[in-house]
Amino acid sequence: MNLKRKLSIGILSVFAVVSLLTLTSMTTDKKETKAYLEITLDIKDENRGSAAGVYIKYKQPFLKQINGATSKELLIRTEDVQVLHGFESEEEAKAYLTTKLFENDVVRELKPFLASDPEIRIYSVFKN
Repeated sequence: MNLKRKLSIGILSVFAVVSLLTLTSMTTDKKETKAYLEITLDIKDENRGSAAGVYIKYKQPFLKQINGATSKELLIRTEDVQVLHGFESEEEAKAYLTTKLFENDVVRELKPFLASDPEIRIYSVFKN
């Protein structure tokens, strides 16, 4: 067997192993969303860009540091902005509201952009 063929087989083998490991970690690390925390924010149009910056800044820390966090989405409507947080349980959604990340960072940085108090709701996901 020539050297080129051996190298090609070796590279394909490494690629296959890396692909398998990546797929395995993607499927085993997948957390199931069983609850949502919805925070509705009244933010004027001229402040929405700055508020979106706060969302972007804290999305990854939320997903990495908060127990049970599964997702975080920014929903924009004409009348308001909503941040939808996914959690593995309703208890973890409630607990997030008392974390330092939420109270000391997110709330503090969003406060100047709010036209009124946020509306907070927690939902359980129906599974059948």
